[in-house]
Amino acid sequence: NSAAVFAALNRHVPARAVIAVDVGNNAYSFGRYFECKAGQSVLMSGYLGSIGFGYPAAIGAWAAAPDRPIYAVTGDGGFAQYMAELLTAVKHEMKITHVLLNNGQLGKIAKEQRAGDWDVWQTSLHNPDFSKYAEISGALGIRVTSADQLDDALSDAATHDGPVLIEVMADPELV
Repeated sequence: NSAAVFAALNRHVPARAVIAVDVGNNAYSFGRYFECKAGQSVLMSGYLGSIGFGYPAAIGAWAAAPDRPIYAVTGDGGFAQYMAELLTAVKHEMKITHVLLNNGQLGKIAKEQRAGDWDVWQTSLHNPDFSKYAEISGALGIRVTSADQLDDALSDAATHDGPVLIEVMADPELV
């Protein structure tokens, strides 16, 4: 669940890091569970309907400050809209650690539809294995299926010299 993901990020994201956060349930969970340390910078779109902001923002952060640790936190819906940008990160050897929460749906939209007592309509996704996509693109891809794998995945990412995508299989009901 999200609490476990962000608890692990709290343990591993260094103080000088720049963290780019996409819109969606991942942003809600980031705001609720992540405790920023002094010196960390957070990039958010201001929730202006800009799904797909997180990973391109991380690329921009890397270009502006390649000496700082760069993290991206996105959902599967947002990343699917711009997943080819991973090739740019590979081409330029950008050290970006991407934590992708994969719940198989446009979770924020489904939540809004349920809150309005509407039928949940067209929010499920047909996703690839994003960790394998990262691997065939030339990045390090790690798939996390249980909370006890999070610390090792983040430790492996910290020592990898290049882009990393950590795909966390998440329950859509646990925000």
